[in-house]
Amino acid sequence: MLSLVTFISPAIGLVLILWIGFTQVGKAIPSNIKILAMPIALCIAQLGYVQTSSASDLQRYYENLQYYGGSLGSILKNDSQALYLRDLLMYLVHRSGDERLLPYIVGFVIYWIVFYILFDMVDRNRDLLKPRDVICMILIIFGITFPTTAIGNIRFVTASMIISFATYRDLIQKKRGLITLLLYIVPIFLHTEAVFILLIRVMQGVARRIGLWSILVVFFFPSLVYIANNHLSLIPGSILKSAVQRAEFYLSWNEGGFATTLKSDPINLVTRWYGTFFILYVLGLILYSVKKKDRIKIWDQPMVGYVFLVGVFGLACLNITTGAFWRFETIFAVLCPIYLIPIKKLHTRAVGIPIKLLLISILISIANNVRFTYWNYRLSKMAVEYFVGSGITIIVDFFKMIFIHNWREYPHFDKWGMNRLLKAR
Repeated sequence: MLSLVTFISPAIGLVLILWIGFTQVGKAIPSNIKILAMPIALCIAQLGYVQTSSASDLQRYYENLQYYGGSLGSILKNDSQALYLRDLLMYLVHRSGDERLLPYIVGFVIYWIVFYILFDMVDRNRDLLKPRDVICMILIIFGITFPTTAIGNIRFVTASMIISFATYRDLIQKKRGLITLLLYIVPIFLHTEAVFILLIRVMQGVARRIGLWSILVVFFFPSLVYIANNHLSLIPGSILKSAVQRAEFYLSWNEGGFATTLKSDPINLVTRWYGTFFILYVLGLILYSVKKKDRIKIWDQPMVGYVFLVGVFGLACLNITTGAFWRFETIFAVLCPIYLIPIKKLHTRAVGIPIKLLLISILISIANNVRFTYWNYRLSKMAVEYFVGSGITIIVDFFKMIFIHNWREYPHFDKWGMNRLLKAR
């Protein structure tokens, strides 16, 4: 019922979710906490729908939608990058006639996965955790990267979270069927660089065995990319070759255009400095926890090696001027339940205090993100549109996407015009 109410009116749903959270502070974690994943994802999806596009990649994607107006077969055939999931998504959004459906879908996918993993982990460890622990992890999820920024990225964060969800199903839920296999493979057809996330999944067992030595990736990653790019003929598969070429391009892009802008952007500098601190701090906690032989062995916990390597790859991308580091930092932060809950199981003051200090430090990231959001988004316009927004708009968009071949032939059919269309016919 809460999901339905939130879909129809995200503003009302948001108020109800906040009220539920407020009333649960100091009490036991609800037994049905996982049902909150859907309404929270719907609330954030609506935020994606109303957000302005000038401060992210959204405007570029909106402009590119014009190239997806032909037949789907022709679009797929002419895609030299083999990014077929991207093509299908853009094609369907173009058919709907509502460009803002794109960030709505992306926002829902990303944050349903994020909160499904969070609440499922909480449900599995409810005897250990309290509501304040859940709030602290939510603070990290939202504090490191605001949803508007994650949604504005569109493809990489989405692809990475789908692969992470497949990893969660595989390693923690032990669901290893066809759906999990598809969730591993399909995202590489959304973003070329998702290959590196898939590579991390393959390597996660290595991290468990070599521990600290896996940090050597930080120092050798740029050299490995340059070597691979110089020997492309030896690399199997066009997608992997394309991923190496793009990685080499971003490594070499230090001057001009967006790269030059970022170098002088104080918000970007704070993001990088704090993000580096956050990743190093958590990696240090994980490595410290490994030494607790008399207690739980954190490397034995599913997915810890995977998230550890995500952080390591993030540090390896510090050489890249543009947004590669931020992308890995985002995945590392939103998957915080994977490593924070096992660390908490140590029940030691030596670990408890550093975790509290980490949470206090999040205020730096929150302040930085608030400043960025204030200066780059039209918040008053977004707030008004969010308040009056309704899932009816999304239903109409999907109706146009699926049933109407060319919605422009129906002048009475706008996003609020379902009744007018029916009357006109």
